[in-house]
Amino acid sequence: MSQVSMSQISMSLALLLSLLFLFLPTGGQAQSGRSLDLTQLPVKLMLGDDPAYADPDFADDDWKHHDVFAIGDRVARDGGLEVRFYWQRIHFDGAALPVLAKPALHIGVLVSGNILYLNGVEFARVAMQEKPFGGLDAGNDKGMPRVFAIPPNLLKQDGKNVLAIRSVRGALNASILAGPVEITEESTALSQSHGKTLFFVLFNSLSLFVFFLAFLVTLIVWLVSRETNGLGWLVLTFLTLQPHFIFNSSLALFLGLSVSPVIFPFLTANLAALSLVPMLEFSARHLKIKIRWYGRLLQLALLLLPFIPEVGSDFLFPIRRLDSLIWLVFLLLTFTLITWWAVRRALQPDRRAYPVIIGATAIWIGAALGLAGGDQWFYAKTGTSSGDITVPLFLISLAWAGMQPLFEARARLAKAQSEVIEAQEYERRRIAYDIHDGVGQWLSTIKLNLQMLQGQHRDGSVAQGVADVVCHVDAAISDTRRIAHDLSPAMIEKQGLIAAMQSHADVIRSRAGINVRIEIEDEQESGFDATSEGHLYRIYQEALQNAIKHGRATDIRVSFSRNGNQFRFMIKDNGTGFDTNAPSKGLGLASMHRRAELLDATLDVKSVAGKGTEVVVAR
Repeated sequence: MSQVSMSQISMSLALLLSLLFLFLPTGGQAQSGRSLDLTQLPVKLMLGDDPAYADPDFADDDWKHHDVFAIGDRVARDGGLEVRFYWQRIHFDGAALPVLAKPALHIGVLVSGNILYLNGVEFARVAMQEKPFGGLDAGNDKGMPRVFAIPPNLLKQDGKNVLAIRSVRGALNASILAGPVEITEESTALSQSHGKTLFFVLFNSLSLFVFFLAFLVTLIVWLVSRETNGLGWLVLTFLTLQPHFIFNSSLALFLGLSVSPVIFPFLTANLAALSLVPMLEFSARHLKIKIRWYGRLLQLALLLLPFIPEVGSDFLFPIRRLDSLIWLVFLLLTFTLITWWAVRRALQPDRRAYPVIIGATAIWIGAALGLAGGDQWFYAKTGTSSGDITVPLFLISLAWAGMQPLFEARARLAKAQSEVIEAQEYERRRIAYDIHDGVGQWLSTIKLNLQMLQGQHRDGSVAQGVADVVCHVDAAISDTRRIAHDLSPAMIEKQGLIAAMQSHADVIRSRAGINVRIEIEDEQESGFDATSEGHLYRIYQEALQNAIKHGRATDIRVSFSRNGNQFRFMIKDNGTGFDTNAPSKGLGLASMHRRAELLDATLDVKSVAGKGTEVVVAR
């Protein structure tokens, strides 16, 4: 995979993801008259936690009023990071409800831990421990559409009702509740939520696919290249993030995948935090920066982070309060350093820094979206956080960056090989001209002088001896011309590729008595530049020599067809054939393959023992 194709894939997938959620409706306002839209009613909010808040008779007149349901980010702004629990209550009149056979509460997206009460009775909970006022469950609490059936006789359709929601938020993640929030018929709610659930799962599966595709490509390149280019650190980064992306995904929630609550925080949070270390190491090595003391400090801080004492006993997130501050500081410092390093290298300029800058930009855009409260909108559209998109994009950019040195090395090798072939061609032409203009001219002069001597001396024995010498010199002249032609066929430069091929075939017919048939689809000029014609001629020359020398062929068919920039060049013989899987001892096939690459074409060799060989060059 080239670096161009890697960038095209990542950008195309990012664009596809964006289009999918931007044009998908948030989904779900029921038809007027068939539901009660609770988002249109005033919502009362209270920070803190008290079991009495669920009581329908509890006096909540002094509670803060909101026009819509609150989310964890808003609670953090109102009460600070130390506020872990908050309650929301909404009063509604059952007489405003339509007649419902099976009433249900339909919520467009619900994230993190929540317990729902109707008229003081719990009827649903999401990602919460079983005890009445326990903390978050360690399981997956990904945002999904929710439908909660309301038990019979719990809903007062002819009186006052109170819906109370107890929410738990963490230091770095918020409890998000996005519309619609309505009481409607259960079947209607289920039909509305199923399509949205499917989209959430597919969207998350697509982001997982992008993540794992980048990981597999990076792993394969690292295993094959065996280079000390830092890709090993990037592979380690992928490995430390994999559990988080797997077990904390909408797909895992949909499929019911779970792990023990004891090890869930380690798999989904601690390892994800530790990924900063190999990520930093790779970036420093790729950008040729010495980490020095910061890398060691980061390692020590992340190793000690899970052991910092915390208040509370749930598994919401292993980073809270003091450790939240430490985590945020190192997170910001690490990405700031990587971005700064990349910008400095790009200004030198260094093309290796460009992919890192693109990935870091995606991270900063995601961070800005979160600070601006855009994650609620993103959750409502996709059921996931923006980080689940920006982090894979960042890793793809790092994978692209890590492969750039390999692409550059391959380009340098290709250039060196091209220069070697060009040098060979130059030496061939020089030697051919030296033979033709030097040795050839001297032989011609000797022949002319001998013919003059032959005319002056009429003695039979002398004349015969001179005649014999003239014949030998004539043969030497013919061989000299043939060698010069083989080294650098002047006919290519003068009359083109097709004429040179015909001339070479004539020489083989007369010299070896082998039938060489050339079939040209278009008798006009081949349309290639001189360098490309030279490469094609050398492939043709090598294939014919192999067919005669090794295959002992008696019949060779050559066909050439061209359509615009595409062409097909085939040399087929009836020789003995050979095993194409056996290692080649000579340089002929390797040279043919390299010349085909320089033509941006493919060379395919098919051979069967006793049935000849077929060489096809195509583009």
